[in-house]
Amino acid sequence: MPTEADPKIYQSKLLWQVWGLLCALVLISALSIGYFAAQQVASDARAAIEESLAHQVQLLKQFYNPLILQEAALPVIQSEQRITILGPDGTVLSDNREDAGLMENHLKRPEIIAASAPTTSAIGLGIAQRYSTTLEQDMLYVALALGSPDAPTGYVRVSTPLTSIEQKVNAMRLQVNLLTGAFTFIAILIGLYFARRIVLPVLRMTQASALMASGEFSLRLDEGHANELGSLARALNKLAAGTQAKIEEVAARQNELTVVLQGMTEGIIALNADQAVIQMNRSAATILNLEQSSVLNKPFQSLSIARDLGEIVTAGFTATGPQFQTMTLGGRRIEVSGLRLGDASVEGMILVLRDTTELQRLERVRTDFVANASHELKTPISALRGFVDTVIDDTEMPTETRRSFLVRSQQQIHRLASIVQDLLQLSRLDTGYSPDSDKTLVLSDVVHQVYLTKITDAEIKQVQLIYETSPDCQQHRIQGRADDLALMLSNLIDNAIKYSDHGGTVSLTLAMNGEGFIRFNVTDQGVGIPAEEHDKIFERFYRV
Repeated sequence: MPTEADPKIYQSKLLWQVWGLLCALVLISALSIGYFAAQQVASDARAAIEESLAHQVQLLKQFYNPLILQEAALPVIQSEQRITILGPDGTVLSDNREDAGLMENHLKRPEIIAASAPTTSAIGLGIAQRYSTTLEQDMLYVALALGSPDAPTGYVRVSTPLTSIEQKVNAMRLQVNLLTGAFTFIAILIGLYFARRIVLPVLRMTQASALMASGEFSLRLDEGHANELGSLARALNKLAAGTQAKIEEVAARQNELTVVLQGMTEGIIALNADQAVIQMNRSAATILNLEQSSVLNKPFQSLSIARDLGEIVTAGFTATGPQFQTMTLGGRRIEVSGLRLGDASVEGMILVLRDTTELQRLERVRTDFVANASHELKTPISALRGFVDTVIDDTEMPTETRRSFLVRSQQQIHRLASIVQDLLQLSRLDTGYSPDSDKTLVLSDVVHQVYLTKITDAEIKQVQLIYETSPDCQQHRIQGRADDLALMLSNLIDNAIKYSDHGGTVSLTLAMNGEGFIRFNVTDQGVGIPAEEHDKIFERFYRV
């Protein structure tokens, strides 16, 4: 069973539309996930740094708190982070980045305020992000109150530049973006795969539908999809198979109708509602002397036969009953009958043409035959009746005269019997040809036998009878009836002898004609038959 051919899927607008939609969804999802992931990473990184700084200030508190209480000198700790020690009044006691004596009071700094605020006094921790006028850059500050939270003895502050935080965050964002990009690329490829799987069955169904619309129903779709596409494929396959079966059935019926129409001896012409020729069989084309292909689907009025058949066509399209017309075309008599198709509305018309020329000729021959046969029978019967009446009426007729009348009556009876025999022979031939009675005959043998039977007749008439046959005909065989063939040859030879003068010659010739056929010629030197009588040679009982 034929299967569907893959269409050019990558030229499909539907594929790119579906894939574009999937790509848009993937990109939106990836960007959203990437954005929130980056935000979460930045938030987590900031929280981790704040926690690290808070841990550092806790350690520094343990280190600096006793020193401040003892008012001892504060050492400067070298660290990546900036470490600042403040007194309870905000005075800068120590700083590992700047000269503490030159720095202004920090009591009003946000992180210090937050560390001493009531909400954070329980732990004394303050966090702030701001621009440092000292370092001239954005910094993250974590401050912790020393001593008692209610009465701090000082503050420890640790800060780190936001640039370092941003670098770490950006590095983590880069990783997130790379992972998101890789995921997006893979998702787009997967989307193309699924878009192809979605679109390909649709394109195949579209292709199948287009082929069905063009009259091609042999294509079958894959029914393996476990969804609505599978159901649709099964429905289309069922529709194609059913339509194909119907078309084949209609085509078979059309072929049968065409064979019937072409085999009919009557001519058939079918016209549609627009009077265009939609069907014409060979008989109609022969009768009207037209080419079938030259008239199909052409308006009837544009054809040369419209002048002869226009009247019946016009009447047929306007009247409801059958129409009849007799016309003469090329010396032949044509009977035409027409019938309109459709009751409420005109759907077309059928014309039937019958060439009755031969029927007329046969009817004329039959009439002539009856007249000639009657005449042939009338002559011997009249003569026989006259002889018999004379013999009966004249009781004193001399014996010699009576014998003469009886002999002449006998001759008329023989003639009458011969005529009856001829009539019976013609009747037998008219019943039809029977191939069952055929036998294989050597043609030259049959001709030679007839020739031998006619030698005596020729001698009586003092006519020389000559028979010649070519060597290639001597063993030529045919199928037929020897009696009928001999009768036909005898009639030809009899006529030649009968109508030849004394001392004449009748020649019989049997030879190949060059086309694979055998030709039998009978040639005499008689008076011949006038040319105007040639068409009546084969009429029964006709005599010149």
